[in-house]
Amino acid sequence: MAVDPKDIATLTPKFLSTVYKHFKNDIPDSNWDLKLHLSVTMLRGFLQRGKHKTIEKHQKFLGKAHIPSPPSVSVKKAIVPETCRSQAEDIMAGLLSGQEEKVGWRWKEDPMKQNPLKGEWVESKNRKKLTSTDRVILYIHGGAYFMGSAAQHRFLVQKVAKAGVARAFSFDYRLAPQSPFPAALVDTLAAYFYLIQPPADAGFDPINPKQIIVMGDSAGGGLALSIMLVLRDAGLPQPVGAVCWSPWIDLYHSLPSIFSNASTDYIPNGFVHKASPANPIKNYKNVQERLDRVQYYAYNSALSIPYVSPILADDLGGLGEIFITCGGSERLRDESILLAHKAAKTHPEIFECKKPGVRSYPPTKISLNVYEAMPHVFQLFLFHPAASNAIKRTGAFIQKIIPEPTNDVSSCSSHSSSPHSSFSSSHHHREIEVNINSNILKQKKSSSSLSLQFIDEELDDINEDGEVNYFTNKHIDINGNCKRTNDMLDEGTLHEWVNMLGKLPDLEAHPEFMDI
Repeated sequence: MAVDPKDIATLTPKFLSTVYKHFKNDIPDSNWDLKLHLSVTMLRGFLQRGKHKTIEKHQKFLGKAHIPSPPSVSVKKAIVPETCRSQAEDIMAGLLSGQEEKVGWRWKEDPMKQNPLKGEWVESKNRKKLTSTDRVILYIHGGAYFMGSAAQHRFLVQKVAKAGVARAFSFDYRLAPQSPFPAALVDTLAAYFYLIQPPADAGFDPINPKQIIVMGDSAGGGLALSIMLVLRDAGLPQPVGAVCWSPWIDLYHSLPSIFSNASTDYIPNGFVHKASPANPIKNYKNVQERLDRVQYYAYNSALSIPYVSPILADDLGGLGEIFITCGGSERLRDESILLAHKAAKTHPEIFECKKPGVRSYPPTKISLNVYEAMPHVFQLFLFHPAASNAIKRTGAFIQKIIPEPTNDVSSCSSHSSSPHSSFSSSHHHREIEVNINSNILKQKKSSSSLSLQFIDEELDDINEDGEVNYFTNKHIDINGNCKRTNDMLDEGTLHEWVNMLGKLPDLEAHPEFMDI
């Protein structure tokens, strides 16, 4: 993340203080080297200084900030047609029917829709020489739903695209608080429709959903999970899978790591900014005013909607294969861990949906990687071995679920029905078939573009009886080495965490949460 030059003078004392503390062995985590310690401190300081600026100024600066791409990377601009957004609005209106009061605003009349939905294609220029299959990543940038841009995250997108031997499409969804939920989700759905049913002048053919990976970091990871739920619930073709880096999926901040990992992460206790026309919180020092609107992204009444907080969905089964990476020392760690257990239904007695009238789905196949000592979206720190390792593992996952073509014609055929016909659906659920073929794993192992190290590890997706392991959990050290595999939380802890969901933090027990 870029730093405003005006902040450098303010952050310099933090820099010097951190160096002093590090050499005095006063380190939040003993596994941190000086470079990581400094990086976390500086990023935390930058975010904390946001309260002295307006949201509008913050968004404007970050919208322009980005690291230039190397000559080996191709970047092509694009605009998503308004017809795609209209189709997305119709889908969301159907799914949110009856919940208009909870959503809290007339979202279909958002004046920010006057701005076109802009995106960009990012890929290595030699991609087609390295692969005979078309892998497409729909990348959703993070930024707490109210900051960031496709250009700002391009330095990460191009790394992932290269690792996955894929091309990526990222876009600038509408930001909160000017455009709260469901604006960002509508734009994400519109971008997906753009890929599977592009206009004639788009410059590419319709993309088979089975060739698409939805991916995001932080808030973008939350949107990736949300769109998977939307497509499942609306009966529309799902992408083959999703990649979520440190996904933000519990906007209540319900779980223990929000407090326990505060000293080892750069995420502040709350995102607050100077009063401005866009800011719904005019006085962030007023505790009650802040509690009346705890997130810029959504009204308090909307936080329980599963498309806002995906971890609150009654059933997280029936989704495409999901790869989740989080830091062991980040504040959102517990959300990732609980999501993985809930989606994979590791404990059916806890996670099997038994509500009358609510459909129950088969387990979702989950791969969870927890990196020791790492903060939120640690992939930002490209200099660190854990970051480069996580990007390589992400690329291996992308190549695994969208493999090179085989002699089996059906494996690379187009989707059986036109994407256009799907939009006539009356929002019925569709059954998700899980069909894992061990022969595909053997074929992938021979691919010269994929690391044998990671493919060997992925062979535990299939157990000795040839059955699918729906839950794969790896604990990885700071150098990228797998320490433990398939640890599961005990039933008691899972019950406790599930009971915590959907409640705002206990501020009497944790008054420091209001300390900005």
